Amino acid sequence: KTFTVESASIPYLTRPGTVRYKAAMGRPSKLHNGEQGSAFGTGEFSWGISNGWSLYGGALTDNNYKALTVGVGRDLLAFGAVSFDTTRASTQLDDETLSGASYRLSYSKNFEEYDSQVTFAGYRFSEKNYLSMSEYLDARHYGAKAGGSKALYTATLNKQFRDAGLSVYLNYSNQSYWDRPVSERWTLSLARYFSLGTIKNM
Repeated sequence: KTFTVESASIPYLTRPGTVRYKAAMGRPSKLHNGEQGSAFGTGEFSWGISNGWSLYGGALTDNNYKALTVGVGRDLLAFGAVSFDTTRASTQLDDETLSGASYRLSYSKNFEEYDSQVTFAGYRFSEKNYLSMSEYLDARHYGAKAGGSKALYTATLNKQFRDAGLSVYLNYSNQSYWDRPVSERWTLSLARYFSLGTIKNM
């Protein structure tokens, strides 16, 4: 018998010789005074170069905002998986053009023997003039100060207790900014399946 066991779950890892892609179009709705934002388009792809390496990238754009991402993922087998990418975004706000880059490092590892997964979903560092899509919309439609995010560190632990039908989720995030204090957040979630009469796995 042969079977496959995932060592990690990084969304950008793709089987050798395979290309995965997605595309979407839309329009932000229910913005300031109920108005709608400009139509935008987005797309991304992941290409499995070999058993260990994947290349991925993507783009997001509307009339005034453009972002392009390129990155690489590496399967470390028993040691999990790691990926690194960089995004460069440029936007036009009033008469000002803002352009900057953001860098992200992600790590993931499944521990089958412990029925758990650790995700170091990453470390992201953003230059001062880098704007994400949501920051761009806030600045354009609500007058918020453009940009501000500096570094984001997140760590996640998932643990299954199958005999008890219980799963535990723990997440920690640390967000720093260029012009305001650091924000920290802890999240703990417990979930349990149970049966009620003939209704199973509620």
